[in-house]
Amino acid sequence: MFARIKNYFLHKRLNAKKPDKIREICALERANSIGVLCEITDEDSYKAIFKIFTRLQQNNTIVHLIGYIDEKYVPFYCLQQLSADYFCQKQLTWCGEPNMIQVTDFINRDFDVLLDFNYRYHAPIEAILATSHSHFIIGSCADYKDLYDLTIQTDSGNYNQFLASAFNYTQKLAGK
Repeated sequence: MFARIKNYFLHKRLNAKKPDKIREICALERANSIGVLCEITDEDSYKAIFKIFTRLQQNNTIVHLIGYIDEKYVPFYCLQQLSADYFCQKQLTWCGEPNMIQVTDFINRDFDVLLDFNYRYHAPIEAILATSHSHFIIGSCADYKDLYDLTIQTDSGNYNQFLASAFNYTQKLAGK
C-alpha cells in the first residue's frame, strides 16, 4: 500500500517536472556529449560499465556517468570522479526521487545522447529519464519504453552488445 502511494506521488511530481525538449537523432560516433546512466550491482558490473565509459571518452566526446546503487551506501570500489558520480538509497527523497546536486546537474545537461544501461525498474532511474533534457535517449528496459526515443532489446546485462547495437542503429537512423 505504501509503495503505491509513493509511486503515485513520484509520477505526479515527474509529470509536473517533464521538460519540453527537442528530440534529435544523433549517431553515437558523431555525438559531442553522451550521458551514461546505469545501475551498479557489484564490482564486476562497475568494471564493465567503467570500460564502456572510458571507451566512449576516447573519441574526444564529453561523457558523464551517473550510477545508481540499490543499497544504503555507495561501495568503496565506486570511485567518484570529475565526470562519474554514484548515488544510493540514502540520497533519495521519500518517494524515490534522487536528491543530489550531481544528479540534478546530470538531468539538466543537454546531452546529444543518453544511454541507459539499466535492465530492471528503479524509481530513481525513472525520475532521471523522465526529467532529462537529453535530445536522444536510448535504452533497453521494457519498464521505461515510453521514456526512450530508441529501445534496443539485448540480453540482460550484456553492456557491450547493447553499445554495439546502439552504434549500429543510431548510424542507420541518422542516415550515415
